[in-house]
Amino acid sequence: MSPAEGVLRDLLRRLFPDEEPELDELTSGGANYTSALYGVRLPSRRLFAKVANIGEKMRAIMNAELLYSTEQYVYERLASAYGQLQRDHAVPSDECFVFPKYFGGNPVVGEETVLLEDLRDRGFTTPDRFASVDWEHARSAVTALARFHALSFACARELPQLHAEAVRRLTAAPREVQDEGAKLAMERMVRGAVEVVQDEQHKRKLMRAICLDDYNKEFTKFRSPLSVAVMTHGDYRPSNLLVRRVDQDRRSAEPTGPATRHHRATWSRGRELETMVVDYQTVHAGCPAADLLYYVLLGTDEPFRRDHYRPLLRHYHDQLAMALRRLDIAVDDVYPWDTFQSELKQMVPPALLMAVVVLPLVTVEASLAPATDGDISKFALPTNSLFADRFNGVLRDCIAWAEL
Repeated sequence: MSPAEGVLRDLLRRLFPDEEPELDELTSGGANYTSALYGVRLPSRRLFAKVANIGEKMRAIMNAELLYSTEQYVYERLASAYGQLQRDHAVPSDECFVFPKYFGGNPVVGEETVLLEDLRDRGFTTPDRFASVDWEHARSAVTALARFHALSFACARELPQLHAEAVRRLTAAPREVQDEGAKLAMERMVRGAVEVVQDEQHKRKLMRAICLDDYNKEFTKFRSPLSVAVMTHGDYRPSNLLVRRVDQDRRSAEPTGPATRHHRATWSRGRELETMVVDYQTVHAGCPAADLLYYVLLGTDEPFRRDHYRPLLRHYHDQLAMALRRLDIAVDDVYPWDTFQSELKQMVPPALLMAVVVLPLVTVEASLAPATDGDISKFALPTNSLFADRFNGVLRDCIAWAEL
């Protein structure tokens, strides 16, 4: 029995003393790097468990205690408060932001565990992490993101003490990487990204934009608020989003943009895509635009962005306005369009650095995914053709969007 399995069985005995569990070790296919994953079958229900499995050295480098405690804080404090806010405002169930059901956890350092419902029982599946999302998936994901952000604005207004507590607890400290292995890994990641860039002028712009001598500052900027502190997800990409199709009698406002005809054809089937957000380890007080940029740069390819980037920005802000209106807040009072546009542009350079670091993990084959056993150099992955194609597109778009 592995240490992680032993920790999980101890927790299950405490929470469900009269039920004998059956465990299935699960794989994320290279999408998860911080936890051992298990399916849990009990006589009364099926559950999903995440158990900490980071080595001691990596714990310090990744500040893992904060990752694990943040996820439990979100489920135990924010999820219940956000749910009550939606009930107080009588938000229709199909327009709510919904968290997975949480059954408990273990906060002990080295044994951190969260126990959730098994979303597979409700028909949720994980998209292919190697494929660019299509408009339908992007639209659903961005709708969920806007609703999540709207609840933070509402919490700040109606539950100011809780919001202030969350901001204090989840504000990113200045990032200082002291480990020499981590610094070397970062240099290798940057070198790998530069080597795949096809245009020499773009290479020079990339090096200026990411400012390798002060990349800690760029990481901190990406995780910091600009005009307003909002609870942001911090790792909003397709691997952390589960989807299913549901029957919907009600429909939101018709979509806008160049692909409207396609949207209407999709909706006419009567089966709408629903997105469930998971993995709240990186939630922090940050900038809403950063969450959206992160999703766009890591979840879409250049052809998608050419056709849908501007409509997706408008869709986000429209959905934010609708979600806020259901909570009796006017979007122009808290996050007007001009502010959103300005913050998007400011966040492009640090978002580009995030792409340098995270996109290799998104595109790596499962067999080559790094282990969190203490050797940080393993995260400096060799580049492949998928990374090269996706990153060149990301760089071209970032240069255009922020006039780098």
